[in-house]
Amino acid sequence: MPNKSKINRELVKAFNSVLLSDNTAITNLTIEKDHVVLSFDKNMNIDQRREYLSNMRESIVEKFCGDESAANDLFYTDSFPFNFNQGKWTTDNSRHRFSVPIEKEVVCNLKYLLANELIRFTIARIIDDHPDEDYVNDNVFDVSFDRKSYLYCKGFDDQELQDSFVKSFLLRMESYENSPKRFKDFLEEKGNYVYLKKGVFDDLKFIKDIVRHEAHLTGRCFDTPQGEIGVNDMMKFTVVDLFRKANIQVDFMVRNSYLGGDEDSVLTPIVNDSNGTRYLTREEVNHVNNMFGMDVLNNVEAYTSQKSLLNSDSKGLYGIDFANPDIAYCVMDKIIESSVINEDYKLSIDPARVRAMKPQTLDPSEEEAEIDVPSVDSGFDDSPKKSHAGNLSKFLSPNYCGEDKGGDGASGKDSGFGASSARSSARSSTRSFFNKPKTTFDQPSVSQSDQCSAKKRTSISKKSSCCIS
Repeated sequence: MPNKSKINRELVKAFNSVLLSDNTAITNLTIEKDHVVLSFDKNMNIDQRREYLSNMRESIVEKFCGDESAANDLFYTDSFPFNFNQGKWTTDNSRHRFSVPIEKEVVCNLKYLLANELIRFTIARIIDDHPDEDYVNDNVFDVSFDRKSYLYCKGFDDQELQDSFVKSFLLRMESYENSPKRFKDFLEEKGNYVYLKKGVFDDLKFIKDIVRHEAHLTGRCFDTPQGEIGVNDMMKFTVVDLFRKANIQVDFMVRNSYLGGDEDSVLTPIVNDSNGTRYLTREEVNHVNNMFGMDVLNNVEAYTSQKSLLNSDSKGLYGIDFANPDIAYCVMDKIIESSVINEDYKLSIDPARVRAMKPQTLDPSEEEAEIDVPSVDSGFDDSPKKSHAGNLSKFLSPNYCGEDKGGDGASGKDSGFGASSARSSARSSTRSFFNKPKTTFDQPSVSQSDQCSAKKRTSISKKSSCCIS
């Protein structure tokens, strides 16, 4: 029998990953006992938090459904994340919490959204490969379905498109290491309708494969030029911020590629202290790895294009390889676990939650500890940092400020990555990550982040040439 508690935990992680990967919304859902929990910064008032929930709902409807009528066909819109009447607000010393009981309809919505994303991406790939995009959009549509038996249904007015979808979807699903045997048994064709059967997401390892894949795609897109994909800028900042809140004063990170490769999937933390610019010491590496519960930092000096060019006693070049799905999964998981949603609808690392983190395992425990410890707000800076070593040409500089943050007197030690010019204007009532153009119900779209992910899925030889500074 599947372990429902662990499956629900992975479905929540999938929810976070899906919304993050295509820039729909930034969420930090976790499971605490029998509730889904969203954590907010203590400085957010109730109106700001309610506005966040409303905008999250609107973004999901627009991205995955197109309109309210379609949402009613595809989801239980009387339940989370479409209805918040069952939720409860509580506040402790660390954060505001919005918790929702994990009821059957909530779990179904999580599964429906995951199915929607996987199918939507497959259709988007078909559109990319087809000579006439409008023809595909006109002949592929969503269909309401019997929720007792299915998770999703797609209709086709062209048999070749239907056959192409079935073939592409099966190939993608079967590529996962822990894909259910005979995955094709979970697809049912009735005339020009293709149904995805219930039960496909009752396998913990399969869902974890999907989440792990999404996490490592997000990390591998970190070499995207700054400002092209806003969510990547934010996530790169949170990696640095997580280190700092764990008392490792990382100044910036260098992007490295493996020898013989051209993809900058390795992030190498750089510290600037009284002794100058240096790599992490073995003691600092051990501290971070113990916190994560696995070796997310490894000595990559012999395998990467970057050599130990700094005057450093670190005796090694330690980096995070986001091309490793297990490492990417672990790092992203810790970011979510230790974060709160701030007033800009982005993630801030709460040092109190960092101290309370449990070591990551590949077999999640049944319950997470409640956190009731003081919180310190994350700092941001507006002035860019520069590398102190001429050879470190491709670095991620800590000047991320979001909107209206930082200033001339801000401290560089509490800063992050550079903000994109597209998001440098003052905040409005609808935040940048939620202000998305509306899509039609039967016309899937691919965001910039999707395009990055699609490219990484098919080839790792095409490298972004622009660095972030």
